[in-house]
Amino acid sequence: MTNITFSVSKDLYERMKSFPEIKWPTIYRQTIERYLDKLENPNIIPITELKDRLEKKGIIFDNIPLDKAIKYYNKMRELEWERTYSTRTD
Repeated sequence: MTNITFSVSKDLYERMKSFPEIKWPTIYRQTIERYLDKLENPNIIPITELKDRLEKKGIIFDNIPLDKAIKYYNKMRELEWERTYSTRTD
């Protein structure tokens, strides 16, 4: 396994020290893995995440007509593409 060194602010380090039971390298590794998964698979997101995102925009799924569902799906796909594209640095 390769080692990577992270720099964090003193304030952040002090806050982290207040939770000695947390294995911080595991948190870093899991976060990096999730971020890479999103970059490598930009069109794949969990359905629960999609539902939460839509509900935050005021789109509720109770008794929604099919034509509106398709419209919302296409809009979310477009927004997800824009979000993913804007995070890439290549």
